[in-house]
This record gives sequence, structure tokens and C-alpha cells, in this order.
Amino acid sequence: MSSQQPAITSYGERSARAPMELDLFSFLVGKWYGTGTAKGPDGSPVEFEMSWIGRYVLDGTAIADEFHGATPDGKPYLGISLRHYDAVQRAWIVEYLNVTGSFLRRQVNPRSGGVSRQGDAIIVTSKDGEMRIREFYRVNERDRFTYTTDLSRDAGKTWDPPGFEITLTRVE
Repeated sequence: MSSQQPAITSYGERSARAPMELDLFSFLVGKWYGTGTAKGPDGSPVEFEMSWIGRYVLDGTAIADEFHGATPDGKPYLGISLRHYDAVQRAWIVEYLNVTGSFLRRQVNPRSGGVSRQGDAIIVTSKDGEMRIREFYRVNERDRFTYTTDLSRDAGKTWDPPGFEITLTRVE
């Protein structure tokens, strides 16, 4: 780092060495605020507020994004994703640290899961035993996106309707 660059930045900077595939998730860099709905403990919809903060990390070659909100029962929630494209293996590496639940989930790696683009949606698929999880990032405008998830409990044969939906607007 040159002496001209600040040691602390809000969102980091993308490295010129980063693979171009990283651009797929670059829209996340910045601060977002939104509202969402999820199923509450009794199955009824629960609305909540949340923020999402994305930063370039690992010398600008990856993106870490934080999800700050509440669980359906109102308790604070924090989750952090680390998104990195491995140009040698030509595969995404996406790991999710559920800080609140104290576990790390390997969502995507060269042997499991995937990242694809279909129209305006970026889709992250992962699996956990027989359960399959799909995350949809629909970039509606430069400063707005919608995030939803759906689950399959039968290895992807059928999918539950989205149980989680958030609409976010860029605030920084």
C-alpha cells in the first residue's frame, strides 16, 4: 500500500488483478437498507428492517457482504458472505458465516453448488444433504435489488415458495 492511500476505507477498492467474474457481485459493494418478510414461528409473515453492507476485501479480489437484521422472532441477526472467484479452477467460492447461529456454511465451491445469471437474476445454489437452497438476487435498478430464497427438501425435485424476501435500496 502506498503512503498516498488511506489505511481505512469504507468499502475497499476492486483490484485490477481480480477476475472479471467478480463484477457479477460488485453491485453489492456499498450500504443498502430495506425491509423484508419471512415466515414467523407460527408460519405467518413477519416484516423486518435490515441493512446490507458490501466491501471489497482480500486486497480487492473478493467481496464480503454483511446482512444485519432480525430473526422472525425479533432477535438480532448477523450473517457474512465471502464471495471469491477462483480463476485457476474457474469456479466460485462462496462461504456464509452465520454469526448469530455460530456456524460456517460452504455454499459454493468447485465440487458443489453454483452461481449463474438468468436475465436480471443472479442465482446462487447450494446444498446441505438432501436440502437445496436457491438465492436470487434480482437487480432491478442500479440502486435497488430484491433478494429471495427458496428451499427444496427432496434434492431439487420440488421447491417451496420463497420463504424470505427483502427489497433493498442503496443508501451509500
